[in-house]
Amino acid sequence: MAASAGQATAAHPAVSVFPDPHAVALAHQKLVQDSGIQFDLPAKEVVHHPPPQWLIDLFHALSRFSAWVGSGWTWILIGIGVLLLAVVIVAVTPGLRNWIAGRFRRKTEPTEASDWTPEAATVRRLLEEADRLAAQGRFDEAVHLILFRSIEDIEQWRGNAVRPSFTSRDIARIDALPEAARGVFSRIVAMVERSFFGGRALDSGDWHHARDDYARFALKAA
Repeated sequence: MAASAGQATAAHPAVSVFPDPHAVALAHQKLVQDSGIQFDLPAKEVVHHPPPQWLIDLFHALSRFSAWVGSGWTWILIGIGVLLLAVVIVAVTPGLRNWIAGRFRRKTEPTEASDWTPEAATVRRLLEEADRLAAQGRFDEAVHLILFRSIEDIEQWRGNAVRPSFTSRDIARIDALPEAARGVFSRIVAMVERSFFGGRALDSGDWHHARDDYARFALKAA
């Protein structure tokens, strides 16, 4: 029986006993009173530096400006909004953007002589070639040839004013063209449009009218 009790005691270790609360309190008080142990961080002195004088002056200037504008801020914001809207419209509209760019470009381009005409030798070769087409009754092709060669002449003269997307009508409206050249070119364009889009073939009278009109301008001939 005694042996059994001894075996039971060896199988189960002794249970821990909770420390005496009074002893714990004394130990804590002794720890707190120990000056060699620091429990609180010392307060750090914060040094406030005044803002630089230029920043103070800037704030004062902004304050005076705001007081001067007063209720005008509403109109300023409206103006900024309208400006941003215009920028967006120009950015998404290539045609309008090209037109504005063209206007600025024309203002910076030097003014050419108002009596510009193609080179006489080039004009004579063109008329000879067109006459051969007309002699075969190919009046549409003859007038078309004069139009296309005229476009080439304008591109050589003021190529920076002619964009790849321009139609014949657009070229006729170029401000750089002298009035005489614009009038002749516009009339030839109208004939070609009637032939191409109106379904009306050009006849001998149309051909001679276009030829004489072009020759009077290009060669200054009667």
